[in-house]
Amino acid sequence: MGLTETRYTLIGALSGGQKKRLAIALELINNPPIIFLDEPTSGLDSVTSKQCVRFLKQLALEGRTIICTIHQPSASLFDMIDHLYIVAEGYCVYTGGTHNLVPYLSSLGLRCPTHYNPTDFIIEICNGDYGDHLSRLVESVENGKSNTWRSSVILSLGKTEEIIVTHMSASSKVLQQTNIRVPSFEVEYKHTTYYATGFWKQFHVLLRRNAIKLSRDKILTLTRISMHLLIALIVGAIFFRIGQDATYVLDNFNLLFFNLMFLMFSAFSSTLITLPLELPILMREHFNRWYKLRSFYLANKFADFPVQLTATCIYTLIVYFMSNQIFEAKRLILYVLMCFVVSLVAQAIGFIVGVGLTVQNGVIFGPLIILPFTIFSGFFVHLNDAHPYLHWLFHMSFLKYGFEGTMITIYGYDRPKMHCSDIYCHFAMPKQLMIAVGMKQVDYWFCMIVLIILYIVLDTIAYIILRVRLRKRI
Repeated sequence: MGLTETRYTLIGALSGGQKKRLAIALELINNPPIIFLDEPTSGLDSVTSKQCVRFLKQLALEGRTIICTIHQPSASLFDMIDHLYIVAEGYCVYTGGTHNLVPYLSSLGLRCPTHYNPTDFIIEICNGDYGDHLSRLVESVENGKSNTWRSSVILSLGKTEEIIVTHMSASSKVLQQTNIRVPSFEVEYKHTTYYATGFWKQFHVLLRRNAIKLSRDKILTLTRISMHLLIALIVGAIFFRIGQDATYVLDNFNLLFFNLMFLMFSAFSSTLITLPLELPILMREHFNRWYKLRSFYLANKFADFPVQLTATCIYTLIVYFMSNQIFEAKRLILYVLMCFVVSLVAQAIGFIVGVGLTVQNGVIFGPLIILPFTIFSGFFVHLNDAHPYLHWLFHMSFLKYGFEGTMITIYGYDRPKMHCSDIYCHFAMPKQLMIAVGMKQVDYWFCMIVLIILYIVLDTIAYIILRVRLRKRI
């Protein structure tokens, strides 16, 4: 396609003609038997257009079917087309060989001037420049059903074999002297695999591509990390050194919940907006059999995994130390791990919303979908204070398990009596706080297992929805 000199150039820096040739090259990667091209020569100069059509013609001679729409081809491009199908106002006005177009028009009393481009002439006729002849043209070719003006050319395949290939233009006759073999795609490619490579190769290439994309996308990557860093500094300054003072236990209680809220919404929003923007590319590439859907899905997950982990660690570590939480390695690791798993579950929910809805509807209804998880998290209304008929709603909230996990990490595991900077601190003993908020019997690893199972289930649902959407191509 004449792109060797620009092989190391970013696509955004290519010219319009180079992008067009690259788009055609991408469609040829998996060697399709039928290729539809919408205006492949638009934006190209005459020389490049001729090279492009000549290349497509070569592909057609190898046994493929190439279907193009060209609004106004030049005379040289027109002569290279094998079969012509002209549409005007939704009706077929001609179908047949290109060299038969002028005789066809002459048979209807419409004589093309000498040295005049037949395409310009037929367009002027369809536009009514020479009167209303559209109905005559449609009737003459039976609205595309007539084969009268089709042409045939005999190509030599060897000393004793020959085949009649229809829909060839007069310019193709020179190919007879080269003994070109016209293979049957159905016969020669019948036993080829559906995908050119296996799952692991697809996963490796897609993972590398997603990593490169994330490194170049400053908004998606650096902004996410910078936002977590900035909010962590602000929150850490507001709740500075309150973690080990029993006077501010309730403030620390609010801080732990806010941390989960922030991580949840930031992870939810990152997939809510970005995924719908990738769907058109995924639909095209998956339809072209470049890769399996599960290869794309897992590669997308694994590529974003380090970014989300980095953002979560930056936020939790800064807030953890600035707020002066109890410094024990075990508690710190368990706390960061719980926050990270909560963010993954929120991402899975955002994935479901992003796949199932458009960007506009996702932005509007996304927060509404995730809001119930916040209401029944055990922060606004404790489980012990809620009506028994509503307890099942609390158990359905993933944020409840995340909140209980962080609370048991900070105030559980037999934490000793805390320092009190006031005259009296009711929650100087951490167990008193856990009893007051209804979390006395909480088990950290039970909460973790529930969140992991929920993440797997939600991820599976998101994958199924994505597969259904790709099959229906909606």
